[in-house]
Amino acid sequence: MGRHWSRRQRHLAYALAAVVLVAAAVGAYLLFSRLELAADPIPEGAGTALSRNDLPSPGEEEEGAVPFLFYGGRKYVYNTELSTLLILGIDDPVLGEEVVTLRNSSQSDFLLLAVFDPADETCIFLQLDRNTMCDVPYQDSFGKPMGYHYEQLALAHTYGNGLAPSCENTVHTVSRLLYGITIDNYLSLTMDAIPVLNDLVGGVTVTVEDDFTGIDDTLVKGETVTLTADNVENYVRSRMRMVDDDSNEARMRRQRTYMTGLFSAMSAAMKRDPSFALDAFGALEKSMVTDCTVDQLSAYVDRFDGYSVGGIFTLEGETRMGEVYQEFYVDEEALKKLVMDVFYTPAD
Repeated sequence: MGRHWSRRQRHLAYALAAVVLVAAAVGAYLLFSRLELAADPIPEGAGTALSRNDLPSPGEEEEGAVPFLFYGGRKYVYNTELSTLLILGIDDPVLGEEVVTLRNSSQSDFLLLAVFDPADETCIFLQLDRNTMCDVPYQDSFGKPMGYHYEQLALAHTYGNGLAPSCENTVHTVSRLLYGITIDNYLSLTMDAIPVLNDLVGGVTVTVEDDFTGIDDTLVKGETVTLTADNVENYVRSRMRMVDDDSNEARMRRQRTYMTGLFSAMSAAMKRDPSFALDAFGALEKSMVTDCTVDQLSAYVDRFDGYSVGGIFTLEGETRMGEVYQEFYVDEEALKKLVMDVFYTPAD
């Protein structure tokens, strides 16, 4: 049989329940406040994870990298002391003339991002696969930015007239691929610059690791040769007709071998002749497109000469055969770690 409470007892019970609820609410608020104070507040403009969702769309003003970031449970800040130079190798034999056009056929066969850190005077290089599948900005027939095509990184240079607009489109593409990192400057060279640069340093010595049968008889597998104007382009660019491995990864490996020798030869040349850099730029000017001023170019040369090279790195991922061409798909988690390691530093 149920218990019947008097009106006074019911009022007391209601009052007690209200007190308990208020006490619980106050306790929860105080606990939350303590936790909030103990936690590191997220600064204005901070990101909580690496993401491309909030990056500027084509045509919008670049805002630079996210200044604060939380990754793996830690707070990081973007290293604003870094300076970056994107170096492009364009697959045209010579530099085109200034024309008004929205498309061209020149692709960036070679992409190298140089990252200079003045704190320890080191430079590292990120070599990017031309076949990397990524968001590439494109424009309509009137030049208005429309969005992105998901296609090979090399194709970013085909938007524009093949000169500065195409380089800028590639800079935007690479920055977005690397989660919005800041790229300070670019410098592109056409194919005719390869033998010129090689001869300027007196040739680069390499050990041939691939079979060039039917392509170049002077490049014999297993032999050590000093490359000349006649065979250097075959060494760094050959791919389709290679006997052992016709992949772009194999060509990139050869290019890293060549770059290691080239950097060493350039450093030696600059020590022998203080005017080497100026002479080199003069010899390469007709093959070059850059947004660097003379002072900026001079500063990059000084860093190339004075900083120690920390290595040449590539992005992790896998190559798959697309409908027509090879396509490289980046391992996004590995890429995020690389970006954090290179461009961000722990805040504590």
